[in-house]
Amino acid sequence: MEKVCEISDVAKGTMKGFTVKDKQILVANVDGNFYAMDAICSHMHGYLPSGTLEKNVVICPVHHAHFDVTSGKVSKDVSSAKRLIVGGAKDMQMYKISVKDNQIYIDL
Repeated sequence: MEKVCEISDVAKGTMKGFTVKDKQILVANVDGNFYAMDAICSHMHGYLPSGTLEKNVVICPVHHAHFDVTSGKVSKDVSSAKRLIVGGAKDMQMYKISVKDNQIYIDL
């Protein structure tokens, strides 16, 4: 397990990006529960922490693919025109998260 941050760094209803062992990780706080997944969009490599978090869905700032931060699943793909050019978004890699002594840890 690798330490990512303190729980106070990711307030309820927000998300934040971190670099852990040279890997870009997004940590989201949904209703007091923490989730971790890759921070780089599987479509065109947008930085998801720069996007928008709406409840449990992060919206990529580049082409607006939607990902469920609780599962990593694509909940809305990019437009069909963009899929024809470079392909669609793929589900994101999720990471097991643990909270201990007000610290957030992930299993890489």
